[in-house]
Amino acid sequence: MNILAILSVRLREFTVQVENLSLKELPGRLAAYLLYQSQMKNGDDNITLDISKSRISNILGTRPESLSRALGAIREQKLIEVDGPNIKILDRDGLEGIAARGRL
Repeated sequence: MNILAILSVRLREFTVQVENLSLKELPGRLAAYLLYQSQMKNGDDNITLDISKSRISNILGTRPESLSRALGAIREQKLIEVDGPNIKILDRDGLEGIAARGRL
């Protein structure tokens, strides 16, 4: 039963990733990724990226340069603060809106 539960969780994560890659623009995928990372830390608004931005860009299906531009665009809207690998969510509702719409 535990194996089935683990496989079920992994299948759900894979389904969400395929949906994000096919239906959302990069800012929406990035917002969803940041919210997911926050959720993994029990809703903490302070996220420390423990993998490189290059790896994150691969996960999100983009190039590192595009990831940096998307981070900058979200930061310009005062939704997040970025300090190296540390990201602070300033406006969770705004970030959730971008994740839901799939674009800025």
